[in-house]
Amino acid sequence: MGEEEQATLDGQFYEFAKLLDTKRDGRTITLYRSDYWMRQAKILDDRKITMTDTGLLFNKFSKTEITFDEWIEFLTELCEVKQLDLEKIQEMLINCGLPGQTPVIVPQYRDYFLTYKPKEKALF
Repeated sequence: MGEEEQATLDGQFYEFAKLLDTKRDGRTITLYRSDYWMRQAKILDDRKITMTDTGLLFNKFSKTEITFDEWIEFLTELCEVKQLDLEKIQEMLINCGLPGQTPVIVPQYRDYFLTYKPKEKALF
């Protein structure tokens, strides 16, 4: 048996940039694909990091797709803003597996209402 090739950040970027569309060349990534990757790596959890956080930083580039170098800049800024360890986040992104190996649930706004539980009124 041959040894499995070690995953790299740029290799993972390429794979996730092609997510759901094999005709893409993998040189640029969209916000949706980037968020999907972060969800699969268990980074985007809607608690510490939300889709609003990633959307605001992604839109600073004023493009619908960004290159690997721009994405690294985006990731670095996200880690700075959220006070996260960049090396640990990169390691999580590298080791999360190829797209689709782990089930990823992309929440829809309707899901909030299906699971909403009102807070109990405080009695004084």
